[in-house]
Amino acid sequence: MIDHLVGRPSPSWKRAQVFLVIFFWLWRIIRGGSGPPRLFWLKSANRFLQKFTPWQLIVSTLTAVYAMRNFDKILGLESPEPLRSLYSPNYYRATWITTGLDAGFATAMSIRPKWLRDICALVFSAYYIAYPNEADEKLRRFRAVPTVEMLRYTWEKTSNPVLRFFTSGPSIAMRKKILLPRPTSSMYRRPITCYIYYADTPGNLKQCTDLILDFPGGGFVAMSPEHHEDRLRMWARGTGKAVLAVDYGKAPEYPYPFAIDEAFDTYQVLVESGGSAIGMSGKKFNVVITSDSAGATLAVNVVLKILEHNNMAHIARKTSMPLPLALVLNYAALDFNFTSWMNEDNLRVLRAEESSGNLPGLRELAKQKDHLKHISPLSMVGDRGSGEIKRHKRIKRNNSWKDTLRGLTTSGSEKEDTSLTSSRKPSLRRMTSGLKTPPGGRIFLRESVENEDSSNDEDKDYTQRKEEDRPLQARVKHVYAHPTPSAAWIKAATEKQEELSAALLEADSEAARAMPFSHADQRKREPIGVRLTMTSRTGYFQDRIISPSMMRAMAILYIGPHRNPDFMTDYHLSPILAPNHLLAQFPPLLMQCGEKDPFVDDTVIFAGRVREAKRARKIELDLAISGKSARFGETLRMSSVDASHAENIAAMKRERDKLARESEDDWVQLVLFAEWSHGYLQMAALIPEAKVVIEDLGEWIDDVFLRYSGKENGEDEGPTAELGFTKPASPRRELKSNNNKRQPSPFTSETENDDSGIIFRLYKGRSDQTRKSRCEN
Repeated sequence: MIDHLVGRPSPSWKRAQVFLVIFFWLWRIIRGGSGPPRLFWLKSANRFLQKFTPWQLIVSTLTAVYAMRNFDKILGLESPEPLRSLYSPNYYRATWITTGLDAGFATAMSIRPKWLRDICALVFSAYYIAYPNEADEKLRRFRAVPTVEMLRYTWEKTSNPVLRFFTSGPSIAMRKKILLPRPTSSMYRRPITCYIYYADTPGNLKQCTDLILDFPGGGFVAMSPEHHEDRLRMWARGTGKAVLAVDYGKAPEYPYPFAIDEAFDTYQVLVESGGSAIGMSGKKFNVVITSDSAGATLAVNVVLKILEHNNMAHIARKTSMPLPLALVLNYAALDFNFTSWMNEDNLRVLRAEESSGNLPGLRELAKQKDHLKHISPLSMVGDRGSGEIKRHKRIKRNNSWKDTLRGLTTSGSEKEDTSLTSSRKPSLRRMTSGLKTPPGGRIFLRESVENEDSSNDEDKDYTQRKEEDRPLQARVKHVYAHPTPSAAWIKAATEKQEELSAALLEADSEAARAMPFSHADQRKREPIGVRLTMTSRTGYFQDRIISPSMMRAMAILYIGPHRNPDFMTDYHLSPILAPNHLLAQFPPLLMQCGEKDPFVDDTVIFAGRVREAKRARKIELDLAISGKSARFGETLRMSSVDASHAENIAAMKRERDKLARESEDDWVQLVLFAEWSHGYLQMAALIPEAKVVIEDLGEWIDDVFLRYSGKENGEDEGPTAELGFTKPASPRRELKSNNNKRQPSPFTSETENDDSGIIFRLYKGRSDQTRKSRCEN
């Protein structure tokens, strides 16, 4: 209550209040005698309570306190529960434990030394698991102004030795940290840190040709492969393949696009060496890229950069880079176009007003919006306790008519020594000259910040401070002085391709409508949403795993101080904006997400855009081959300018035949888990169904290697049958004995709806059902 009376909420005031209450009652017990004070009916109540034993008094007191704290629930006056019916029971229990752990670890974050911090984190976590409401409130306050240390310590909680014992996953023969050199064409020299997981001996690794390349999530800020080992070890043991997880550079030390370039450099090193850089055979190299959350952004960008590299190599008559066999994206974060950003027009007006000095206090407002000058990316006030010299701003009164008359009758030297009012600086007088002054001059304004007070933070020396006490921009280790050499070329080429694509679609629109479509395309589909449909980020703002404040903090940290991206067009920052001519060339995709995930829109929209791009590409090829496209000719994106017309037609026919053999499920498979949200791959120890999901992913990856690497039936081309969770018989399965066949899980059942084209698989837990639906866009 003290902080409310003072008008300045502060942890120090709350702590002072607690100590005052404790000291008062201790003094009252020690010095006040055995009886109560002579006040009202307290003596009568004391005589009555002497009939009970001390144990009865203690239990009765605790019960009364508990009843008073929950008085609104007793009367049915409590607030509504926003998470009611949002999650499945198993997932809700997992979020309850996760929230308690996060609150406990955040509370113990500042304790030193490390061994004591680890012990206290577990003790505090046990308390917050027992009191979940306090855990929610504690975590809400921490997440309101999150720091990098808070995000890392709470998300990397499996580094705690006790938790690591329960979440490390199955044992494997090989688990090793390795460093990879950068390719010669890279602009970076920092080695790439990776972790390799293999269930067999290093000698057998030399015979391997298949690799699972994983980019783990962590909000671009935290978490290494060590914090995702549960699924990595399960895949290594279940598939028999080598698993390589990349520990890419994290923000704010390595801001955008460092992690994207590092992911692409990793892929390039592996392809150029044929896998020998990590001890594989080096003769043949097949790779499936897996990822989750922020790592999915990197995985998609690897494919985008491969396609851009191949387009440039095709023009220069150089060797192209092979694509991965498939991509596995789990709860992908693919869109940074939050409504939180100020658009360029509004930002321009704000800058103009700041420089003109027309509005009082605008300089302070502009400084508040420089988020990277604070310790927390969401802080809107100056950092306290970080070694800054506190500057007290004086309160000044605007000039009244009496002050004006007094100023006219005094000398210049006297004006220097007059009251607080007459010492106002000219800059502030100009800022307030347009304001109407009421009688008595009762307008109060804060003094403008001096020019010397607003000196650039870059000139300050932060080396004497601890890492966690430095502003975010002072923590950046990789500084981008100039854009990448190919950025201008790629932008110009992309704009040209988009222009040609728009002209092509306009010319072919009538011919495309005349083309026959399948019955599936003619089915009437229900419209989704209305004009006021909210995004999933807004609709699920109460999510217990990913809150809106954490999304904004991660975005600010990831982008960093050196980039001013266009959120509407930068498809490397937001892969959901990738142009159609690149999406049409994507390898097979498996996308999974919880249907209550704030990022579920990213998954559904990206899957739909890939399907649309491939459909449009197929129509383009049909029209071009049949000669119905008047504007197509030799300007086809995938053809060379100097290639002959016959070679172009042959290349188009090969591409058209490949697309014709594939179904839409070969392009993209979309799996949504009912009543689940974010991060379920890391909850295998808490959710039995999550372990089944990881096992199913391993089987899907195993089948990808069989079908797409040319091992099945000796085929080198693309797949000829649907690749999904309901798998047809394959030679691999026929080679296995009946005893070794994986039997259907007791957790699963499957139904199919022919009319809607949706296949449901139900995950039956002890008291809930989690539905996986493979949806057709």
